[in-house]
Amino acid sequence: MARRLLLVDDSSTMRRMIGSLLLGEGYEVSTAVDGMDGLAKARELTPELILSDYEMPELDGPGFCQALKADAALRPIPVVMLTTLGASEHKVVGLDAGADDYVEKPKGPSEIQELFARIRAQLRIADLRNELAERNNQLEAAKAKLDLELKLARKVQRGLMPPAPKPRGALQLAVRYHPANELGGDVYDIVRLEGHRLGILVADISGHGVNSALLSGVVKAIATPLISAGLGPGPVLAGLDAGVEQFFPEGFFCTAFYAILDESTGELTYGGIGHPPALIVGPNGSRQLESDPGLIGVGMVDSLEGGTDRIQVGESLLIYTDGLPDAMDPHDSAFNTDKILEVLGRNASAQPGEILDQIEKSVADHVAPGQPHDDINLVLVQYPAG
Repeated sequence: MARRLLLVDDSSTMRRMIGSLLLGEGYEVSTAVDGMDGLAKARELTPELILSDYEMPELDGPGFCQALKADAALRPIPVVMLTTLGASEHKVVGLDAGADDYVEKPKGPSEIQELFARIRAQLRIADLRNELAERNNQLEAAKAKLDLELKLARKVQRGLMPPAPKPRGALQLAVRYHPANELGGDVYDIVRLEGHRLGILVADISGHGVNSALLSGVVKAIATPLISAGLGPGPVLAGLDAGVEQFFPEGFFCTAFYAILDESTGELTYGGIGHPPALIVGPNGSRQLESDPGLIGVGMVDSLEGGTDRIQVGESLLIYTDGLPDAMDPHDSAFNTDKILEVLGRNASAQPGEILDQIEKSVADHVAPGQPHDDINLVLVQYPAG
């Protein structure tokens, strides 16, 4: 198919001469008699390239280019300015006005061939620009679709993690989950057990993004029946290790902390594998509930030492993932356990949700103006003083 050109020149002689040359090269040529006519024809015909004279009445070549480039629909059309004015200042004016190329009107065969070559070059550039724009549109459409799918996936993932249950005894709970990306690799579960007890699991799958998010669903699916069966921390974590090993690809693993709490007395049994220590903070100071070394998902859990403790009146238990202490400030200084203890101690008398709000604020202030690079999962259990 012939390429469509628009020739804008106030000289009828030049329109006939250059137009016939272009027709001989196989182009489809439309003409306009001046800049104003050229704008009207450009809007009507949308040519693939415009050749414009420099000196024209009513609207000259530079003015025509400026008006053309000011129109978003016409801006992509390449413009080659033709003139008998060869001075550099005229070329500068034309190019600054928006012309894509500048060539003197041909006077002989070699100059005619140069004009044809410049037209071909500008059409190639325009084709590449159009191809790039089309691919960019395709990428934007694909990104919009992916963003929607990630948003829906995040909604599904958040649905896997329950809200804090209403108190049945003395203990009160609050939870927070902040993935570093649209999807995260942290997961928690809170299951009500017989005898006014709660089973609380917090797990952290290696990596970030879609892979870890999918594996977090696997962890939840395998862990929930083990917890619901009323098994202790050792059997739950050993069963989780055995269950997820067949689903975790090579190089993936997780850490986990599991506790069973008596909602009436605050007594708890706990165990963890490779997980950051849970923290208890109250009027009489703080203590840490340590995990055993190892990893879940690679067949390394043979036995579990675990332990027992009791949340006293006025104390709070925080179970979290390593995204909290590892949150870095702009100078690569970690938030660390000491800062967590300081925030917990300073807000010991606040409600559980308010305590987590203060932790989130402290982390945000610490990493500002950046963002935490890892998922942060928080479960806080409090035995209120009053």
